[in-house]
Amino acid sequence: MADQATPLGAGYEMTLTRTFNAPVALVFDCFTDPDHLARWWGPLGCENVINTLEARPGGEISLHMAGPGYSHTMGGEFVEIDRPRRLVFLSKAFEAPDGGWGIINRNTLTFEERNGATRLILHTRVERAEGELVLGALGGMKAGWGQSLERLGDLVGGGGKMDLEVADRLIVLRRAFDAPPERVWGALTEPDAFARWWCGGGMVVEEMDVRPAGAWSVRQTSPDGAVHRFFGEFRKVEPPVRLVMTQGFDAHAPIEVVYDLTQEWGRTVLTRTMRFPDNHYRDGMLGSGLDAGAAESYDRLAEILAAGGAVRPSC
Repeated sequence: MADQATPLGAGYEMTLTRTFNAPVALVFDCFTDPDHLARWWGPLGCENVINTLEARPGGEISLHMAGPGYSHTMGGEFVEIDRPRRLVFLSKAFEAPDGGWGIINRNTLTFEERNGATRLILHTRVERAEGELVLGALGGMKAGWGQSLERLGDLVGGGGKMDLEVADRLIVLRRAFDAPPERVWGALTEPDAFARWWCGGGMVVEEMDVRPAGAWSVRQTSPDGAVHRFFGEFRKVEPPVRLVMTQGFDAHAPIEVVYDLTQEWGRTVLTRTMRFPDNHYRDGMLGSGLDAGAAESYDRLAEILAAGGAVRPSC
């Protein structure tokens, strides 16, 4: 979680992990093929003109990016190319007081095959940060990369919208939604709305008492007819920004789950932090298909929010 603790500037680092519903080779090629890159690079609304994209070590990267409120050239160069497993390149933007590049980032990407899908791990380290535009650009770097990867997911056939971070006894999931915080909060706390998206939808909410020490309980029937139960209690309720609760499953001991809602570039970012008593419990959750299940649930939530259905906030 270095990107949260390191000050903006040279040395700042961030990591994003996203899964795409596409073969590894296709996702890799979207970074090295100019026609592909032009269709997804940059945040939502960005249009690109690729000037040069020489996919070889030492090869030049040059393109022009334009969107709402910005228009600038981006440079760079490829450092390592190991198709389709690893890619390292420098990205350069803005002008420094000395006339050189104001921002130089080293981007290291690894591509992993996961049952026909691709897990992409992006690590970015800021190597240079000089000039007036630096802090604003670096402050929006994570959101900008996140929206770029969303566009990449749309291009290759799905995925790329949810971040997954694994740390000591922690799993953190993040997803941005095109809806105000009040509506996302309502989807978390209003029983009918919650049942429509959580765990892919089709749940039966038995109890949803959204207040400190209030209980919640959800019943799920699997395709084989087995009945499972999720349950817990609310610990902190701070609409529409923070919800702290416990979550148990069948005979498994409850864990702590924290939902944080923040606003970023006109969207609501939902961050779900799951705290486990040990890493064995955490790894069991990961092994159960949490990544794919959460992505499916959030896709369903995005559809509900986009449709404009009734999602009324609970207080």
